[in-house]
Amino acid sequence: MNILSIVLVVGVGLLVAGAAYQIWAAQRDKERFPARGQMVAVGGHRLHLVVMGENGGTTPTVILEAGMASISSNWGWVQRKLAQTTRVVAYDRAGLGWSDAGTKPLDAAKSAHDLHTALQHAGINGPYILAGHSYGGLVARMFADMYADEVVGLALVDSSHPDQWAHIPASKEGQTVAFGNRVTALLSRFGIMRLFHLEESFIAGLPPLEYAEMKAFLATPTGWAVGADGLDAWRDYSRQQLNETSSLANLPLVVLSVTEQDHYAAELTELQNMLPALSTNSQHITIEGATHYTLVSQQIYADMVSEAILRLVEAARTSTALDQL
Repeated sequence: MNILSIVLVVGVGLLVAGAAYQIWAAQRDKERFPARGQMVAVGGHRLHLVVMGENGGTTPTVILEAGMASISSNWGWVQRKLAQTTRVVAYDRAGLGWSDAGTKPLDAAKSAHDLHTALQHAGINGPYILAGHSYGGLVARMFADMYADEVVGLALVDSSHPDQWAHIPASKEGQTVAFGNRVTALLSRFGIMRLFHLEESFIAGLPPLEYAEMKAFLATPTGWAVGADGLDAWRDYSRQQLNETSSLANLPLVVLSVTEQDHYAAELTELQNMLPALSTNSQHITIEGATHYTLVSQQIYADMVSEAILRLVEAARTSTALDQL
């Protein structure tokens, strides 16, 4: 047997071993981390909703919308803080976390409709305040447009902009990012994410339980593949959907931005600066030292996010403009 053959046999053996380990570890994680919330039927699939806190009559319910390939656990610090004051729901979009897979395309309007249906079926009625992190900001904005009579506040937590990829030519309308997600999904099938702990920068600082849940989820191919499909739908559907939404008028809006950007800082900062103009009743808060991920994963920054959302709760409860609080 020549050297090339030996290398090939060893390589195939390592891939088989990695795939077997991934299957075993994923099954172990399913047993270690059962769904903490309720599974709510939405058409032909179910969404996973984690509900905390109490609804105090005039106090609205806060809905937390996670990022592109993220799940409800990423809101660990924020949800715990908000639950001390009001009812708060973190959930997993179709195909993510503990939720069942939905139908494609995975566009913002479909996700908003799914969420609204799940809330109604779970008996969680408005008024609502939506808080969306990263891509979740697009779904939150879509929800606020589709169900405007039920929404009394909106928080965009370092939110994506619908035209984001058009401002970053290297992304090829998001296709390079989607390709990266698909490569990551493929590598995850062979245990690569588990072996090298590549997810650490996304989740560092979360509470222990939510950290472990996020680590287990990001080690699987599911979220990365769903994220890639969501990026395709963003290009083909979601961007146009968002750009056709109505004005937010004077809806209380808080835009939270960060100072630390790994890539495309100038472009992303410019896009963040556009978001407060969506409403005549807005406030723009830039959190010094936070990154796109630590904004919600590290308690010091997550508490600032929570306080900003609580300003929306107070504004809705008292019918007070944000600049008068």
